[in-house]
Amino acid sequence: MSKDKNAFGGGNANSLYIPLSETEQEVISRLVDNNDMVVKIHNWGYIEKPVIVFGDKNLHIAFKMFFDKPEHPVDVHFFDMELKTRSGISLFRKKTFTEYGGKPLSIMQGVELEMVWDISIRHIDPKVIKLLLPSNTGLTSRLQDSLTGEFTITGNMRLDKDLTQKAYEIRKRELLLPQIEQKIRNDARDNNK
Repeated sequence: MSKDKNAFGGGNANSLYIPLSETEQEVISRLVDNNDMVVKIHNWGYIEKPVIVFGDKNLHIAFKMFFDKPEHPVDVHFFDMELKTRSGISLFRKKTFTEYGGKPLSIMQGVELEMVWDISIRHIDPKVIKLLLPSNTGLTSRLQDSLTGEFTITGNMRLDKDLTQKAYEIRKRELLLPQIEQKIRNDARDNNK
């Protein structure tokens, strides 16, 4: 493995993560280059021209959102956010909490927010890749999810026993993140009482 790569081939040698496959990275690159992604904040609106910077696992999406409703302030605890292609293919969707210091965001008509959405993509559905790269053949992802939330390592990675164990440990930590985030939110709310 090159000195400028991590053990799984990721571009950040100082961080242990499993990057997207080259095929998946090509799909993201094409979508960004063609300005073919929008952000939908369900129940609030679309961002037609987000500024997207991406690497081999993460996307950094910057945008401004102008709210034209409601007339009076409402507390918003989260946004249901989705990254989509202009043709409507969903690439990533997540409930993103908006609380700060244990308090919800207050939204009303006329509010404009400058936001950054950092997302980590584990893999892109092979059906999506086939739609966007129809001539692509073979395995498209380094990881494959099962219906139970577990994953398997595909043939796109050659790992010894130690790295296979590390890959499964990384996935276990990823699965714990929502619980950790919930605890942080609960602690902030408790401290705010």
